[in-house]
Amino acid sequence: MNHRSWHLYQALLFILPLPFAGVFPWGWGVFSLLAFISLGLSLASSSTRPYSIDLPENSVKLINKSRPVIYLLLLAQCLVLLQTLLFDNRHDSYQHLIMGLSLTAFFVLTLIQLNSRDRIKQAIWVVIIAGSLQALYGSIMVMTGLEWGAWGAKTSYIDKATGTFVNRNSLAGYLEMTLALGIGFLLSQTTRYRGRWQQRLRQFIQMLLSSKVIMRLLLAVMVIGLVMTRSRMGNTAFFASLMIAGGLALLLMKNKSVSTTILLSSLLIIDVAIVGTFFGVDKVAERLQGTSIEKESRDEVSRDTFNMWLDNPILGTGAGSYQYSYPSYRSADVTTDRLYDYAHNDYLQFLAEFGTLATLLLLLAVLLCFYWGVQAMRLRRDDLFKGLGFAGCMAIVAIAIHSLVDFNLQIPANAFMFVFMLAIACIARWSDSGRGGQRRRRTRS
Repeated sequence: MNHRSWHLYQALLFILPLPFAGVFPWGWGVFSLLAFISLGLSLASSSTRPYSIDLPENSVKLINKSRPVIYLLLLAQCLVLLQTLLFDNRHDSYQHLIMGLSLTAFFVLTLIQLNSRDRIKQAIWVVIIAGSLQALYGSIMVMTGLEWGAWGAKTSYIDKATGTFVNRNSLAGYLEMTLALGIGFLLSQTTRYRGRWQQRLRQFIQMLLSSKVIMRLLLAVMVIGLVMTRSRMGNTAFFASLMIAGGLALLLMKNKSVSTTILLSSLLIIDVAIVGTFFGVDKVAERLQGTSIEKESRDEVSRDTFNMWLDNPILGTGAGSYQYSYPSYRSADVTTDRLYDYAHNDYLQFLAEFGTLATLLLLLAVLLCFYWGVQAMRLRRDDLFKGLGFAGCMAIVAIAIHSLVDFNLQIPANAFMFVFMLAIACIARWSDSGRGGQRRRRTRS
């Protein structure tokens, strides 16, 4: 396989949050272009035979097994294409069509690239380092009072960690997924202590000198960053998804070690009791207690968005049309002067813009990946793939909860990372357990 595509893929994983998480129009364009180029390089054959694609056998297997998800994603894009033909806002729908195709390409690209254990681990470390840097940078800005964002002084969310994101809630969503990936990876690396006490002591010392300790420290840094975003639903979604996925793991995983239970417990107890105490989990609790319907306009905006969907239930108002369509549905009790580009509820925004048919297709793709993640925890014997199944399930649950009151899936970096976690769930279920994974299978088109 072309090594340039692998390096480009790793670079894309790392830079996703850096340019304001891609929230500006050029951000989507850059990410989409990199995804298409990397996929093209991945499919480029090194063979002298024309019209042939040279892929590792494990990649071909992953694509074949994941075809239901790929077809669902492509069918949803076909409905967006229909919107470009029927609706007036063709430009916005066309842009969202390119976005959707780039995310689908990124899903396939991940299945192709993560074809071996070594590559899976390398990709995990790239994502964890990117997430840790975001959390560290955001936390330092808050603690030092410098309050710089990506490339300049912050004008909003002062005293709250944002990293290089514009919105603290978007950083929280990103950290939810990177934390899920790191926790799943740690679960796959649990140490089973055997033998007499001398052997157990030796195993414990080896564990202290291993990369597991570094990973655990990076997870603590990301928890600190998540807490310091002061995001109510971000923190709620993280801890709720950890408990749900942890409960599934303890219930479904076979031959689990005692260290698995200890790790999950430490994440809940140590991180909340110690990390949270020193870095402001009490402020998050105060924000949760201080939340009231009178102070929030999200409920009214969600109601108005629901009315948008009722008027256009099948095909929606057109992908990317929310900021233009919402003003005509805006109620008088939405008293803020802000312009609502997003609905603060991903479910309702997808329904309003994409319509019921496309939204159901996308939801089915996510549910199928979640099912495969659960099946990986239940059926796989390999610790790595059981851990990846946990990571995929936890990330899906976290974003599913957070999306009730926010717009994480409208942020390019988070959308790409969510698709990455969907692919991780597929890999957890269907990837070969062998360490080779590099045998080639040539297909002709």
